[in-house]
Amino acid sequence: MNLKQNLKGAAFAALICGAALAAPAAMAQQTAPPTQQAQPQNFSDADLQQFADASARLMTVQQEGEKAMMGILEEEKLSVDKFNQMAQAHQQQKLSEVEATPEEMAAFNNAAQRMMEMQPALQKDLEAAIQQEGMTLEKFEQIMLAYRQDQAVQQRVDQLMQEKQN
Repeated sequence: MNLKQNLKGAAFAALICGAALAAPAAMAQQTAPPTQQAQPQNFSDADLQQFADASARLMTVQQEGEKAMMGILEEEKLSVDKFNQMAQAHQQQKLSEVEATPEEMAAFNNAAQRMMEMQPALQKDLEAAIQQEGMTLEKFEQIMLAYRQDQAVQQRVDQLMQEKQN
């Protein structure tokens, strides 16, 4: 499985977990810094293998988080599509413009609150997954940035992941 596909698969979790659910004041604090350019770095095969292994662990943690969030939506009787629509409207501060019943609004608020309460534990699990492979968070982030911006790094990581699966 390609890391890109895994990262795209985690987009649902990111939308549910991300700033879309934060209060406006918290959203201001979570604003992404300007896009950094990857500094040309030569990562060793060992570094890239650690990154690939850590990424695989991250996907497992994210899938577990997604499963828990899906359970919350089921308990709240809210579809993923409706939740995503409401979360996007909330992020744009247009939640009042969404066509939703009072029950759906209450379900959205409950689900969002429960998911936000999961965040610290999920973040801790993600960090632990990276560190279990002997990587620092900083090193992982450096390689992730290079992976996103440097096709050669991307190809090498994808190749290492493919070799590991075979």
